[in-house]
Amino acid sequence: MNRKTQLMIIVSVLAVTLISGIVIAITHVGNKNLAAKAASSESTSSDSDFTYISPTLENNSDAESEDTQPTIDKEVTSFVPATEMDLDPTSITVYVNKEHALPKDYKPDNLVTPNIRFDITYFDERTLMRPEASKALEKLFTAAEKAGYNLIGISGYRSFDRQYEIFTNNIATQGKEHTLMYSAVPGTSEHQTGLAIDVSASSLNNKLTDEFADTPEGIWLADNSYKYGFIIRYPKDKAEITGYAYEPWHIRYVGRGLSYYLYNNKLTLDEYYNYKPSSDFDFEALYADIINYVPPTLPPSTTPTMSATPTISATPSLSTKPGKDTTKGNGKNNGGKNTDETDSDDMPDLSVTPVPTPTPEPDEIGGGEPTVTDIPEEGDTGSDTPHTIGVDGNTAITDIIIE
Repeated sequence: MNRKTQLMIIVSVLAVTLISGIVIAITHVGNKNLAAKAASSESTSSDSDFTYISPTLENNSDAESEDTQPTIDKEVTSFVPATEMDLDPTSITVYVNKEHALPKDYKPDNLVTPNIRFDITYFDERTLMRPEASKALEKLFTAAEKAGYNLIGISGYRSFDRQYEIFTNNIATQGKEHTLMYSAVPGTSEHQTGLAIDVSASSLNNKLTDEFADTPEGIWLADNSYKYGFIIRYPKDKAEITGYAYEPWHIRYVGRGLSYYLYNNKLTLDEYYNYKPSSDFDFEALYADIINYVPPTLPPSTTPTMSATPTISATPSLSTKPGKDTTKGNGKNNGGKNTDETDSDDMPDLSVTPVPTPTPEPDEIGGGEPTVTDIPEEGDTGSDTPHTIGVDGNTAITDIIIE
């Protein structure tokens, strides 16, 4: 290889090397510029996109904790509506109404007293509930308290016998029409399931009245009870469907899956199960004996005949028997006996003066109409205190214990 050829090879290699270096430098600078432009574009987009909301913020609230605002969990999202009516007394979604009654001897197992504030401080069956309902109720009451509302528990579980006492008392004191609007025939009350409870507020003196719906506590309950598995069982303007008048105080535990479903779809439990009375169901005939209950009548009281006032003879005068020593009994001249006892022979002969018996006034001896004491009911201040329940704007029903 001659010298000229070697020189050309060297020049070519240097040229290729130089060109490669230039290309690499240009590419590097270009990449840096593109990265800078991309970063600038992303920054500009973030600064100008004010509608963007991070998915992590959905269903969360800085003002409410998990306890006061339950999350939409699997119990809710996995809920599948039922395809048939649930009539199992032990189920939390059991359907109870005038046609579908519970067994007379049914009593839920393992009833407990929820740790909430009741209107009484002593034990009573009406403070009991099913364990799952009790736990949910505690969370509901805690959330209400954190939100500034103080709910009061009034009446939870109620036995068949207790419901019989309440219903017949309402029939006797309030009449059939009013009673059937608010009170359930024994065996058809949700209270017997241990899943329902009546609540009130101290601002109403713990009464169960329509006014509860307009209190802060009643409004909060209507808006939030479903989050804890409860529903307003007998809502407003649904009497023809549920069979009972509006009861804003009566909540029923059905579980969070069903409670969300009913709330979001504005359904009653009756509509959810598509209840229609059976063709052969006759409420009046089936419960004729109890809905036409007549309390036993008391025998009329009679005024006793008083005998004539006896004639009083003059008070006899006192005299002493002659020949007796009237100084006996003073310890002297008494045969050496020192005694203060008085000889019976020395006692004056006294006749008892009869005392006239006044003729009593009729009111003092039970005259007039007899007074019947009401059967105690589930009261706001104990079982002996009646509730007051509004029927309309002008009339108040006393002693009605609702469903």
